[in-house]
Amino acid sequence: MKISITIEDIVKIPIIWSFDTDENCKYIIYSSNNTGLLQLYLLPTDLSKGPKQLTKENQSILGGNLSPDGKYIVYPMDKDGDEISHLFNLSTEDGEKKQISINPYRTMGISWNPDGMEISRTIISPKGGGIETINLKTEESYILDYKGPILYDLHYSHDAKWFACTSIKSFIDTEVSVINRKDPSDIIIYSIKKDTRDGIPSWSSDDKKLALFSEATGRGRLYIQEFQGEDSIMLELDQEEDANPYFGGAVWSPKGDKIYYIVAKHGRSTLRGHPIGVSVEEPLPFPIGTVEWPKISKDGKKIITLHSSLKDPYGLYIHELGTESIKPLTTRDFNIDITKFTPPQSIWYDSFDGHKIHGWYIPAISEKAKIPAVMHIHGGPWSQTSDSWIYGMNHQAFSQNGMAVLAPNYRGSTGYGTEFQNLDIGDPGGGDLEDVVYGAKWLKERSEIDGSKLSITGASYGGYMTLIALTKKPNVFVTGVSLVPVVDWLHMYKLSDLFFQQFEAALFGGKPRKELKQLYLDRSPITFVSDIKAPVMIMGGKNDTRCPIEPIERFIDKLKEKNHPHEFNLFEKAGHISAMFNWEEKIPLLTKTIDYIKKHLN
Repeated sequence: MKISITIEDIVKIPIIWSFDTDENCKYIIYSSNNTGLLQLYLLPTDLSKGPKQLTKENQSILGGNLSPDGKYIVYPMDKDGDEISHLFNLSTEDGEKKQISINPYRTMGISWNPDGMEISRTIISPKGGGIETINLKTEESYILDYKGPILYDLHYSHDAKWFACTSIKSFIDTEVSVINRKDPSDIIIYSIKKDTRDGIPSWSSDDKKLALFSEATGRGRLYIQEFQGEDSIMLELDQEEDANPYFGGAVWSPKGDKIYYIVAKHGRSTLRGHPIGVSVEEPLPFPIGTVEWPKISKDGKKIITLHSSLKDPYGLYIHELGTESIKPLTTRDFNIDITKFTPPQSIWYDSFDGHKIHGWYIPAISEKAKIPAVMHIHGGPWSQTSDSWIYGMNHQAFSQNGMAVLAPNYRGSTGYGTEFQNLDIGDPGGGDLEDVVYGAKWLKERSEIDGSKLSITGASYGGYMTLIALTKKPNVFVTGVSLVPVVDWLHMYKLSDLFFQQFEAALFGGKPRKELKQLYLDRSPITFVSDIKAPVMIMGGKNDTRCPIEPIERFIDKLKEKNHPHEFNLFEKAGHISAMFNWEEKIPLLTKTIDYIKKHLN
């Protein structure tokens, strides 16, 4: 079969991972792997000049925060993907760079003081969570005397007197903590409903209100909370829509009379404008797919967002409010004909217990009567395969190589209601695995699919699902490729920091003690490695602090002991996600993945 678009062609389409703007939206800084590694670029929004590359590090830069006046960028940089970062301050005018942090930490959120002279970040330290504040003039750095749950994001109030953060009591019980900048013991808590996910706050321009997301109703909704008061209102949405904080927080109009936020439904999202106190919503004219990370200018006239889909690569767009037009700010010329990419199909199928599972089906470009298929399983598990390019680049590579793809949003996925998202709590590798198995049955029933040639792959929790499927359901898939997986939940718990220990405890319904220890064992692929039948390829990052390499190497040793066909790829200078962005690692990784699957499906 002649391949129309090669793996290298697809991987070298630049990713835009994140972006930020100055307060007037005159400049954008964005993180892109246009030269192979994610680096920072500066672009004027009037397009009077092209993008200027600001960093030339030997590490990927996932993003940066532009100062209010646009003159400086603070960005975190780890070492070889370990996600333990120092902070650096870079001048956008002369390119001078300076390390401003004393110690590296896992960084959970960064925010500029509105005066432009101070930066703060939420961190995970060996002692727990906290806030580090750095004075850029005096270079003084100190950890605030905060005692409380881990803090996720961070937002200065406009008067710089308060920090608004998401505090993680557990991964299924979060709330908004507003912390006094000068007295961290002075904390105001906002929670719409006890034992639910509330968070991702944003301040109105007068600091009198906070917008926050909550699942109090069983669906994602945006609430307007009076600061230092009791009043709150919920913004109404249709029943199957969700106010989705995973694609960025809400942004306010200058007068505080309107708010803009991401609304998602069945794996697609768009940006809505909503006048406060009025039920009328205003859909904004962005393309179908996934819209992320809205930013609004201080005068309220411009909104900038990131957009992509499963067949459309990333692009930054600007919208002049009050008009029907949007304008691309980054190039749409990718040196290949992207119209040759396969359009995705939104599908539903029934699982073992009657729950309907949504997913994306991407046909192969081949016109052969019977074609192989691969199930691509997203990570998280509290995430989803959305109609976005971060998944599309892999799916299109499979399609171009003659394989259809099914990407199911199994139970535990976000975007389908809180009840569905919580179905995997206390049951990882249980009902969600059955959802994957029933997805394989759905594939086998399609006339164009060769049901004897099904494979499975995924990264992180998707890598875990790949291995738990191959070990606990050994007759379903012919082969699999598992990337940065969990293989032993108990061993991972011992090696993890507080953040990921809390993640495991929330997923399993408790820490691995007494009766729950057996559940941790029963849902670990390493426990059932002797039952595996299909050949498997596994990839691990030596510096992975989420899914550490030691348990993976033990799993490989057990495959060797039983002389089971396998291939192991260890990336010496990679962590959990860094290989996704580095061309030198991503091209051979995706090539090996596809070649391995094709070899064993043939």
